[in-house]
Amino acid sequence: MYNEIISNLSKKDLDLIKGKRIHLGIFSEPYLTYMLDGKKTIESRFSKNKILPYHNINEDDIVIVKKSSGSVVAYFTIKKVLFFDLTVTSIIDIKNKYSKGLQVDDSFWNSKKNSRYATLIFIDKLVKLPAFNINKKGMQTWLIVK
Repeated sequence: MYNEIISNLSKKDLDLIKGKRIHLGIFSEPYLTYMLDGKKTIESRFSKNKILPYHNINEDDIVIVKKSSGSVVAYFTIKKVLFFDLTVTSIIDIKNKYSKGLQVDDSFWNSKKNSRYATLIFIDKLVKLPAFNINKKGMQTWLIVK
């Protein structure tokens, strides 16, 4: 998968990501469009278990943005990452503090009410790419590529 990704990047993009840890995130609508339009400045991942990217992602890492059941369309660097144990921090506190950057509605929060862990990823330097496909198998919505 790594070779498929880098073979579709320009020299400028390759220079930017060189030596950095690379993740692949799968994004669904309407959140993908909000991100590409610059309205969504924080990506979130909520889960019942400690799964990726929880405590496996860092500031300055690169996230390759792939549309759910679609193409790779962008990448971004990470400005900041916050991890929450939701048995300690209330999901309501996260909602109150970060809703604007997350660009999610009440149905989203309702769907996450049984989560125990949360990762908030602050988006920095989003770069749109000419769409290209990669061979990704499986249902995972987050992978570490390199």
